[in-house]
Amino acid sequence: MSIKKRAYSALGVLCPKKVRNKCLEFISSAMPIAFGVELTNICNARCSYCAYDFQKRKKGIMDDKVFEKAIDEYSIIGGGSINFTPTVGEPLLDLDIIKKIRYAINKKNIDNIWFYSNLISLDKFDIDELLTSGLTVLRISTCIKDSKTYQEIYGVDKYKTVLRNIVKVCERNEQLKRPVNIKLYLRNHQPCEDALNSEDFRNISQYFDKKDLYIKDYKYDSWSGKIKDIDLPTGNVIHQHNYDIMEEPCSELYRRIHVLYDGSVIFCVCRDLNGELKIGNIFEQGILDIWKGEKLKLLRLDWKRGNIPELCKSCERYHPTSSFYNEQYKNLINKYFRYKFMN
Repeated sequence: MSIKKRAYSALGVLCPKKVRNKCLEFISSAMPIAFGVELTNICNARCSYCAYDFQKRKKGIMDDKVFEKAIDEYSIIGGGSINFTPTVGEPLLDLDIIKKIRYAINKKNIDNIWFYSNLISLDKFDIDELLTSGLTVLRISTCIKDSKTYQEIYGVDKYKTVLRNIVKVCERNEQLKRPVNIKLYLRNHQPCEDALNSEDFRNISQYFDKKDLYIKDYKYDSWSGKIKDIDLPTGNVIHQHNYDIMEEPCSELYRRIHVLYDGSVIFCVCRDLNGELKIGNIFEQGILDIWKGEKLKLLRLDWKRGNIPELCKSCERYHPTSSFYNEQYKNLINKYFRYKFMN
């Protein structure tokens, strides 16, 4: 049995829970399991469920200098998958996104690039170039029923544009023998049967395998109290989690590094709209040094002491570290061995 498989067995089954979690905390504190870059924090929609309008940060697009430094450093520490999805924003508003995808995928250790898009701006690109750029997964977030419903949820009159773009990108992807895994994520009023029985949905759903079609359930996040039930699509409500956040830190403190368009680094891509929980800048420290740095250490320690950041206190996206370890222990071990083997 390989060392890695023995580690799986030991940490997954044989170790007492407390010992296992301590080992996994050591591994996840040594390096992030996930990595992302914010190509832009600008958006072309005004989704009713999103806190985009509460963003106070200056808006911009990541330049090549920031992007290449972030990608180079991530590749050096082992690489893996990269998420181009910002906390709020539309990746396709970066007109250099194809060039950036090609730069990243040509790095030795980068093997997966993906992002969410509302697909409104697809017409700004050559579809063949986008689909053959090295992008591996495209996740389309939209509403399919009719123009009125789309505008109520996404805040802009772009329904016909989006339907046309979905058809174009899916048909061309099929002709090119599916270089990109395209997934569809739907948001609708509840109950959603009317939308699923609509002619538009029947026409669009034929382009997707069943496993690549996702229907958002009726529970949404409040963005730490910024979004209310009344803001949501009809019939949807704010989700209430059942965890006691005082018991253990959120897994985001041990999971991911996210580089903002100006080079600032945060760990919570879920809800840190304004970079309140900034832990460094890639022009001042290396990615791994930021991850092991004093700012993140103190945030973890403070949480264990009951001193929880104000931003996190009412966040419905909280996910306890113990659950994260249960779900991700193999990925954590893989990432750790990958880095240790390279170095």
